[in-house]
Amino acid sequence: MYIHSVLWYNGRNNSKGLIHMKRNRTIDILRLAAAFAIVCLHNFSGSNVIGAEETVALARFAVPLFFLFSGYFWVGMDKRRRLRQALRIFTWAVLANLAYLAIDLSKQPNEFLVKMRLGQIFPEGSIKNLLLYNESPISAHLWFLGAFLYILILDMALGRFFEKLPRPVRWSFSLVLLFGGLTMYQLFTRNPEINFQLFHYRNFLLFGLPFFVMGKLIRTGSFQKLRIPLCRYPFALFMAYMLTVMEYRWLGAWELYIGSIATVLLLAHLALNYPLEDPPKPVRAIAWLGRETAFTVYIIHVYFLDLIREAYWANYQWQFEFGIYHMIPAITFAISLAIAAGTALVRIGVKKLFEKKKETA
Repeated sequence: MYIHSVLWYNGRNNSKGLIHMKRNRTIDILRLAAAFAIVCLHNFSGSNVIGAEETVALARFAVPLFFLFSGYFWVGMDKRRRLRQALRIFTWAVLANLAYLAIDLSKQPNEFLVKMRLGQIFPEGSIKNLLLYNESPISAHLWFLGAFLYILILDMALGRFFEKLPRPVRWSFSLVLLFGGLTMYQLFTRNPEINFQLFHYRNFLLFGLPFFVMGKLIRTGSFQKLRIPLCRYPFALFMAYMLTVMEYRWLGAWELYIGSIATVLLLAHLALNYPLEDPPKPVRAIAWLGRETAFTVYIIHVYFLDLIREAYWANYQWQFEFGIYHMIPAITFAISLAIAAGTALVRIGVKKLFEKKKETA
């Protein structure tokens, strides 16, 4: 999931062999859909309301899709831009963790309870898990920022060597990491004698890096040359969703499914072959929201999700059937989206003001 300054494009060769770049609004729209899927995932996970785990299973495509597209566009960046991007992610990771820590501690009425809460947030081993597995002890969803940062650093350090390897070797590397980690996760979580935690699997190495590498390989390969008629994507995606639900019912609630991987690849293929380069204004508006707000929505939505669920529990009896609780993701997403859009407009306005002053200086 790239931050605001990163532009999403679809490159095509012109007659002179140069790459003509146009904004790929399909990717922007998919970013917005993935952000909403993540809100649904965090709301319904473990809630036991009707349809909760099926919804969570279907939403598992979202974060892998962000990693894949990140790798796809990382290929087109020069060294300076890559370093700048890594520094931005590091800054956001630090600020986001500090912000959620401040929010948590502000709820404590006195210094004694603040110290007690700090001990709960940072138990023994928490810093090690943060550094090794990207597991934020402050807010679990912030693992993504640490994992993303580690992947970018790893690629800057070893990417040139890795790219010299034959393409089959690089594909094999990503697939071994992906399916090896998934198999290990499923086997170890079944054994109560093994202290295997979620963060041992959901980290930069086993979860993020395989999709990032696949994104890079797709950018430099012939992935999108296999054309699929647009009308066939809904059926293919439906089959992937059905596979995901069947896996959930057969295997239980997992962090990733084969159907989720198929969904990621199908959506990536759809985006690269049907980029919506010049859509109607309403579609462009939706794409603008995806481009400018997805990253902010990811960071802030947990705060509003907690607030809205607290209000629900205080004013309504718990309903396991379909009801008000199922509306919480839409409400949370709408609030987060509005704040993120407002922040984006302010940022764009300030940027234009500085550019105008620079021109007149």
